[in-house]
Amino acid sequence: MYGRRTAGIAGALALCAALLAPAAPAAPAATREPLRDARASSGDPGRAFDSAVRPRPAALQAMVRQSSRRFASAANEFQISSDGYGPAAVESVAATLRSLDHGPELARLDVFVATPEEIRRSCGATVVACYVPADEEMVVSGVDRPVAGVPRDFAIAHEYGHHIANSQSAVDRMRLGGASASSVSSLQIGTLRWATYERVCQLTRRGRLFPGDQGAHYWENPEEAFAQSYARLNRPDAGVSWQYTPLLQPTGAALAKIHADVVRPWSGPAEDEWSAGVAAPPSSSGTAAEVRAGQVALGPGKVVGESPWVATHGIRTPLDGPVSVSVRAADGAPLALALRDAEHDRVLARTATDAAGEAHLSYSNCGHASLRLEVRATSSAATFRAAIARP
Repeated sequence: MYGRRTAGIAGALALCAALLAPAAPAAPAATREPLRDARASSGDPGRAFDSAVRPRPAALQAMVRQSSRRFASAANEFQISSDGYGPAAVESVAATLRSLDHGPELARLDVFVATPEEIRRSCGATVVACYVPADEEMVVSGVDRPVAGVPRDFAIAHEYGHHIANSQSAVDRMRLGGASASSVSSLQIGTLRWATYERVCQLTRRGRLFPGDQGAHYWENPEEAFAQSYARLNRPDAGVSWQYTPLLQPTGAALAKIHADVVRPWSGPAEDEWSAGVAAPPSSSGTAAEVRAGQVALGPGKVVGESPWVATHGIRTPLDGPVSVSVRAADGAPLALALRDAEHDRVLARTATDAAGEAHLSYSNCGHASLRLEVRATSSAATFRAAIARP
């Protein structure tokens, strides 16, 4: 978890006050352990076991940036500091971070190894770590002990999973589809290959997943399931049980997708160009009888059975996300565009060229392995050029 709900991963990482400061009285059952008890005792497990952690960015920034002890990690790949701990304790946290699957995003991370009091001041009274996405800063407890059976290394891996997703901003404009769709970030849905493989878009449309919901639907929040899966990938022997939705319980294939997303991050849309021509439609190129009799000539690149006034182009969409098409017709010829589901032939989006012969069409792919672009002449023969971008 990040930000509002940080180290409570696996339903068990929220530290009670007694664990963080032995002199303080033990907190009531505000931890999220185990999930089965939470579900039995409350109809709202996300809130029943929510320690209401809301990181305090200003306090965290002040600690990280004003720390009197700055420690350079190996090869200066990231910044790590502490006021309460020396090099040995700080290096233990740095070594854990370096051991995780990571890419260049590690260099952007700022880490502060905090005392229990500093944890309370920056993150909240009942947590062991927190991450502030906007500043790419993480604070980690300097106390290396399991909490409810969850090792600190596993908690760090979970938090770093949020940093991985947060760093992959290329999909920040991915939309989940539907009339009430709104843009969500990669932080909220996980990395692109993983989210596509786990069908996050489709399951969100069906009301089974709730990106960004840190409250009532915490356990069905894909950002938390992604971070937990990332921690599983890096610490498979930690013995931490899966307590998020079984829809996203990681398989070997899902973990392989996360690994691929980390070592080969999506670098941007694939681009393609397509040029073609279309004949005039029947009303101007021939009578209906002539068309039925096959007396209307096929245009270049046509196949038998394809109308000469319609040109089509297949678009592979192995990943979910935005697809865009820009068309420019020669001499401003009028054209109609349609994007279809290649499997069921449903029209997913449509538009037409303007007075200058230009048209732009966009669609957020959600689960379709391939699409088909259809360009149709509406009054006269035309040639055109299309630029296509897809995930």
